[in-house]
Amino acid sequence: MIDLSILPSRLPPIHTEQGPVSIQRIALKHRDMLCEAGQQSIQHVKPWFGSSVCPVTPALSKQCINDMEKARESGYGLTYLLVHEDRCLGMGIINHIHHAHLSANLGYWLRPDACGRGLATAICNALKKLAFSQMNLHRLECFVEPNNKASLRVAERIGAIKEGLCRKRVFGRDALLYALVND
Repeated sequence: MIDLSILPSRLPPIHTEQGPVSIQRIALKHRDMLCEAGQQSIQHVKPWFGSSVCPVTPALSKQCINDMEKARESGYGLTYLLVHEDRCLGMGIINHIHHAHLSANLGYWLRPDACGRGLATAICNALKKLAFSQMNLHRLECFVEPNNKASLRVAERIGAIKEGLCRKRVFGRDALLYALVND
């Protein structure tokens, strides 16, 4: 089993025109900023991820963080936040880790005002590097809504290859499967 407790709490920052954006493993200290980001993003995120990873109250934010920490402790997955000037800009997730096959899912969400700045591609590349170089995974899978043009571009920019359509895969909706392999 992959020991997720030894992975770094911070990944290298993303350099933007507005200054560095840090990539921090989710923790209780992020409760308020995650709640604020969730409030700004819920309509944008809920149709695809549900509401559990996009909390809109301090209590739900605390629960989300606790659930993510339990997921890390159990080896199920890990979550990082994009943070700029004490604001959460979004979330990147490696989850559904299959320890025998060394594969996992890769997902992310950004608050609407953070879209279009290359942050999704940057966090996905950072998580891809973590997955392949430190977790020694063989494969990452991304499920993308067929009409989500921005996420389709992100999948292509990070080098993922489209493998097909998965019918009724995410919340009863179709999703395109993109995969990255560690060559």
